[in-house]
Amino acid sequence: MKFKTTDVSKPAGEILSEVMESSHSKLLIPPKLADRNLPAQHPESDGKYIGLFSSGTTGSPKEIWNSYENLARNARFTAEVFGVKSTHRLLMMAAPWHVAGLSWAIMAEELGCEYQFITTKKGEGDKWLKNVREFNPDFLLTVPAVLRALYDEEWYVPQVVFGGYSLEEGEFQKLNPHCDFTIQGYGQTEAGGLIAAHKRKSTAPVQPLEHLCSGHPIRGVQLKCEGTPENPAPIYIQSETAFTEQEYNSRDVGFMDSSGRVYVMGRADDIVKQK
Repeated sequence: MKFKTTDVSKPAGEILSEVMESSHSKLLIPPKLADRNLPAQHPESDGKYIGLFSSGTTGSPKEIWNSYENLARNARFTAEVFGVKSTHRLLMMAAPWHVAGLSWAIMAEELGCEYQFITTKKGEGDKWLKNVREFNPDFLLTVPAVLRALYDEEWYVPQVVFGGYSLEEGEFQKLNPHCDFTIQGYGQTEAGGLIAAHKRKSTAPVQPLEHLCSGHPIRGVQLKCEGTPENPAPIYIQSETAFTEQEYNSRDVGFMDSSGRVYVMGRADDIVKQK
């Protein structure tokens, strides 16, 4: 199956339009990998597929192909969990070539939301703040690095969604004054987007280890993990929107509480190195 590589140096709007409107399969190569001459794989089936790269937090980033249909389905499940409606205004500050940013944009398109997507670049805190204040969104969807640049500024968004990795202990106290609710999402490229989400009211007391809580699995996802807070274990994922129908090892470790919420404590290789 042939595909075309999307130029990710373009503005976010052009990248997203090209991916969502084209009938061709697309490969999105992150800028940091553009000069590596990676051996490109090919989607194995007919239809429209999107090739994305995993974060590479352990070893080399992996090229993962998933159907656009799966990505769109995951985006619809994500909207259900986040509570996003067609009338909401969404501000996304992330990377459109990563699964979180792409999934959020597909979600907005699927619902017909008014949205703005800002490709984040290190050191552009003033730009991020300006967009938050001027766009006046109902949801801010971003990553912890952006939030950290904004903690000490004056701004307010009713609901703040973040993903990519967890907040540090004590960070909820810095974020709480800026919103009514926070939603911590846990997702992976392999899963086609979101896996689980934890929504909390900003005025609620912060519970022990809550900064690591990724909440309950979303629709179509089953999780297995036999870890404890003292001895985190591998998290196994089976998702209707994943690149494979089989259960796979996420390479994350953590534990699940009695209500079925998953706590992600880190990457397996990182935990081994710390011992």
